Amino acid sequence: MQKNAGAILISLKMMPKSLSLIGVILLLASCGNQPMYESYQRVSAEQWHQDSAVTFDVDITDTLAAYQVVWYLRNTDDYPFKNIYLFREVTSKRGKEFGDTAEFFLADDYGKWLGKGVGELKTNTWPFKQGYLRFNHAGTYTFTFQQAMRTTNLLGVKDIGLGIFKLKEEE
Repeated sequence: MQKNAGAILISLKMMPKSLSLIGVILLLASCGNQPMYESYQRVSAEQWHQDSAVTFDVDITDTLAAYQVVWYLRNTDDYPFKNIYLFREVTSKRGKEFGDTAEFFLADDYGKWLGKGVGELKTNTWPFKQGYLRFNHAGTYTFTFQQAMRTTNLLGVKDIGLGIFKLKEEE
């Protein structure tokens, strides 16, 4: 038994440093930063009408912090496209802070869903904007999402979500 224990110690000592570094990174990543805000809104029971907007009201108090803002989309196999176009907007009491039209991919060129999940429901996660955001003024910010596809009623979209993570100073 002593010889086997020595063999294990030798093999661990011979493990490349890069593998042990990967292990530490995975361990730290699993501890994950908890969102300061996270919410999902059901789009509708059957379809997302082009005039229906999904909104999230978020109270921001720390204007010095940097935030990572992500949004989520849950879709089923009934979704007929590989991509989605969205109108996105952020407003505050001061008015429109940000607005754009953006395209996101839900499936690859072969029709394989890119989101995570078992079964027909897949959850996709994307950054709201590359990098981090800062909010210049304390108060309530409203994030609005509206489908911008060339169809009146969009099948297969179940929920839209928003997550906001306050970044630590060392990030």
